[in-house]
Amino acid sequence: MIIIGITGSIGMGKSTIALMLKFIGIPIHDSDRAVKILLGKDFFIDIIQKKWPTCIIYNKKRVKINKKILSKIIFDNIKERKTLENLIHPYIIEKRNNFIRKNKNKRVIGIDVPLLYEKGTDKICNYIFLASATEEIQKKRVLKRDNMNIEKFHKINNSQLSNYEKKKKHPIIIPTGYGKIITFIAVILNLLWIILKTKSIKV
Repeated sequence: MIIIGITGSIGMGKSTIALMLKFIGIPIHDSDRAVKILLGKDFFIDIIQKKWPTCIIYNKKRVKINKKILSKIIFDNIKERKTLENLIHPYIIEKRNNFIRKNKNKRVIGIDVPLLYEKGTDKICNYIFLASATEEIQKKRVLKRDNMNIEKFHKINNSQLSNYEKKKKHPIIIPTGYGKIITFIAVILNLLWIILKTKSIKV
């Protein structure tokens, strides 16, 4: 099995690369989606309610997490962010390991991980696809998102390893700033190169 890690700073196009691989039949584990599912689970809402009660809202008798408030708390305080990451990470690891076991007979799988290098997940990958675009394109993409502003963008971006530092780890760089056709061609060519180069890799 070949495991391709897919990563990149916020707004760099990581999710686009993952969707392209999924489109051509590569199973993908999406860490962001797993986190969203976790934030909706009752047991985790209880944890958040005890730790950050101001983040809890009541919607039609249903207790929910106000992600906007939680986001502000964790990106304003690095200690709080680390606390949340430590609560989330074991769950994500478990779900990712289950995904890998489920797809153990596949030739290639992908894991979409925003903090891939930061959490050491690169160590279980055979290859890394790093989404890369200019800072101008990155900022333009991010500021189009709901509930986003320049201050929040900088806080999130600064909480991640810089693209420069990620490139020093020698991943396969996938350009995402020249249109989706160019990105798709880069994904396909690099995937073919990996398959041809790698006859059999066991994790």
